[in-house]
Amino acid sequence: MNKRLSILSLLILLPLWAAAQPASGDLPSDPAVTWGRLDNGLVYALMPSTEPPGKVSMRLLVEAGSLMEVENQRGLAHFLEHMAFNGSTHYPPGSLVEYLQRIGMGFGNDTNAHTGFDETVYKLELPGNTESLLKEGFQVLADYAGGLLLEEEEIDRERGVILSELRARDSVDYRTFVAYWEFLFPDSLLPERLPIGLAEVIENAPRERFVEFYTQWYRPDNMAVVVVGDIEPAQVEPLLQAAFAPLENPAAPLAEPDLGEVGSPGLHTRLHSEPEAPATEIGLMTVRPFDNPPDSRELRIRKIMTAAANRMLSRRFEKLAKEPDAPFTEGDAYAYDYLDFFEMGGVELTCRPEQWQAALKVAEQELRRALEHGFTPAEVDEVKADLLKGYERAVQEAPTRLARSLSSALASSISKGNVFTSPQTELELAQAAMADFDAAQALSSLRELWSGDNRYVFISGNLTLGESDPTIEDVFAASMAEAVEPPAQVEAKPWPYTDFGPAGEVAEEKVIDDLDIRQVVFANGVRFNFKQTDFEAGSVQVVARFGGGELSSPADQPGLSAFADMVFSAGGLEALSVDELRQTLAGKDVGAGFSVDTDAFVLGGGCSPKDIDTQLQFMAATLTAPGYREEAARIARQQYAELSVRTAHTLEGTMRDQVSRFLSGGSRFFGIASKEDFDARTMDELRAWLKEPLASAYLEISVVGDIDYATALKAVAATFGALPARANAPEPFTTERESVHFPEGVADKQFTFESEVPKAVALAYWPTVDYWDIQRTRRLNILSEVLADRLRIEVRQKLGEGYSPYARNSSSETFKDFGYLYALNLCDPDKAQELAALLDELGRTLGTGNITQDETDRALKPMLAMLKDYLRTNGYWLNRVLIRSQQKPQMLEWARTITEDYSSITVDDLNALAKEYLGQTEGLKITVTPQTK
Repeated sequence: MNKRLSILSLLILLPLWAAAQPASGDLPSDPAVTWGRLDNGLVYALMPSTEPPGKVSMRLLVEAGSLMEVENQRGLAHFLEHMAFNGSTHYPPGSLVEYLQRIGMGFGNDTNAHTGFDETVYKLELPGNTESLLKEGFQVLADYAGGLLLEEEEIDRERGVILSELRARDSVDYRTFVAYWEFLFPDSLLPERLPIGLAEVIENAPRERFVEFYTQWYRPDNMAVVVVGDIEPAQVEPLLQAAFAPLENPAAPLAEPDLGEVGSPGLHTRLHSEPEAPATEIGLMTVRPFDNPPDSRELRIRKIMTAAANRMLSRRFEKLAKEPDAPFTEGDAYAYDYLDFFEMGGVELTCRPEQWQAALKVAEQELRRALEHGFTPAEVDEVKADLLKGYERAVQEAPTRLARSLSSALASSISKGNVFTSPQTELELAQAAMADFDAAQALSSLRELWSGDNRYVFISGNLTLGESDPTIEDVFAASMAEAVEPPAQVEAKPWPYTDFGPAGEVAEEKVIDDLDIRQVVFANGVRFNFKQTDFEAGSVQVVARFGGGELSSPADQPGLSAFADMVFSAGGLEALSVDELRQTLAGKDVGAGFSVDTDAFVLGGGCSPKDIDTQLQFMAATLTAPGYREEAARIARQQYAELSVRTAHTLEGTMRDQVSRFLSGGSRFFGIASKEDFDARTMDELRAWLKEPLASAYLEISVVGDIDYATALKAVAATFGALPARANAPEPFTTERESVHFPEGVADKQFTFESEVPKAVALAYWPTVDYWDIQRTRRLNILSEVLADRLRIEVRQKLGEGYSPYARNSSSETFKDFGYLYALNLCDPDKAQELAALLDELGRTLGTGNITQDETDRALKPMLAMLKDYLRTNGYWLNRVLIRSQQKPQMLEWARTITEDYSSITVDDLNALAKEYLGQTEGLKITVTPQTK
């Protein structure tokens, strides 16, 4: 999906409503779902799922979004979503969040909602599956559906929160998206009904406007309830009926909004300039009214074929971007339909502003090359293999899909009016689509997508054009006048990395029975950690951790760590470039990515159990035969230039750079390297730095997932176990680990960044300690949750001065005695210092030791419920237990004690820590505000 449409999914929250259909035509509905409809018209879908065990996920869908608003209601569909948490029949104002916390549900994580163009979706993640919890969940949703109080005082208090959210969304990307929407759909209602609404309406709409919208659109024949989890549908149905059957429908029928017209003939162009943007985006689109039949086998197959054709075109852009003189850094091709209103095809390229003409030429000509000459058999083979691989993996993973993922997917399917099909059915559809899919069919699919009589060119970003510059229309016409040649034929190379020498011998082997973990030391010094799991079917994760990471970086080569992060994997292997790897490994479910952590290099990836040999071969080849291709450095320098612009012109960039470096006492291990330092780094420097760590540094490799020990051990022995000897212990880097210190003697600090976006942040920091006293760290984590809840009440609920204030504990695992607890709130720049002082005051008040038992329970219970789910993930066992468990054996003990220790935390523990870390000194108050030129 292109960048602008991804903004739609992230910021606008895709709406997805239509009538529920258990089946349609020739598509079978997933038989695991029980469907029903109450007498009042409310649709429901119930689906058993035991991952995680004992949990239940609920969704309430309402066919009411911003498109249903009239002019004086713009923003009220979203505002109503907020009001669901501010008073209803069974939950007085201010009580719902606290009540849900007491039964183990965290605000935001387990209780949430979103509003789109034509839907509002409420979400509950119940911590258990008892009848009483199910009744409570249904009561909450039924209150949302028909019991909101909409008290005037609560509406007035929430106005500031909505305006804070409006401010939080404001960005260069969001402003560009709005301009893009207005350009594509000038004769449509869509640009006039963005869900966040208008500030004027949010500030001034009287209570009766809310009541009008709520009464008109919140009605049972306009709703659906989804329940997925550890349930028996027959036991759930009467509980659901008791909660929702009393809801009644108004007499007046609903009227669908008139969305207007879409797509007009000819060439349409627009330049939208944003000087603070990090790059220039070139978009070429075709748009037409939606004219597809209801969900069917034929439609699904056609969409799969179109997706395959777009993948091939996207791969061409990926390869072209690596050419020495490429005028762009990345490109993409896509197809998209939305709201049963429009469908579109598009290509998008990212470039520097001075490259816009050449980039537009590439976009137009590569699209035309594909439309005129089609694709090669090798391109088709690669994409077919990769596409089918994804569907096959979905079938493998189906038994352990998470309840919350299934409930969202099921709600989405109902909303779109699509059949909720099983992964097996979807695989069969993909197999049918690919069975006779060849170059001719790919060409036909792409031509059908682009068969409309219009072209839209939208150029945005840090480009400005003067009167003497050529117009977009002139550049596009000149490009169209040039002939395009057929694509070159490129055949896949064989996989050469299969033999690393004799398999390694096991020197030591340990079985840790209570954790079901095995640890091995090979004769060459490589450490191997293993755990078989059954809670992520068909999935295996592998990580190798070695060397000293950023701690080992040369002090006189600043930016080398960032350079390595962006360049090393992109350089491919000696025998195969990244593009050749993609082609050679097509159909293999493998991957390997390299990163520089503060105190280690990390090489990791995931695979299916059947591809474990290739996965380990890929990773071992990355250690022994890295490619170091200059094309990777060239692209990285262009991408880093974009990152540098974002750093200079955004709140987030300033936080990651200036604030982070300041909090560390100016350490070179914090902040973001300058563009000048990054550009000065070379492949020779990278090769010299990584030579020893890749060849001989202490290394632990860990495997977690749905695979047996014997198979994993054999694969590791044949690859990592066969490598030359490694060090028996990591280097200590003692001086570097003791070099970072929280700033002393500073009570206030202000940072600024150049931007026209009126968005700031207020923060307060309190120094704490490092990570390695795990009992203290866990209690600091809960202390931060208590502080976060006070921020929610005082800053958001009472003052309306923040959308999502929060607090966190950050204890370093690398630097001795370094850590801090902090509070953060996005805000109006004019109020930043005032709010920073308030955050500090709230922290100091907590430091008097006035935490209550209720606050402790409301922080602890959601954490304990979350832990039950977290402990059933491969990510936890890999990254928090195994990854360096032979270097740090205490991590095994942490796994034994995590639940018991968190459960034992008392209010006295928290008050003691609050007094120690929040009550002794004044916090460090920081503001980050925009500064206009």
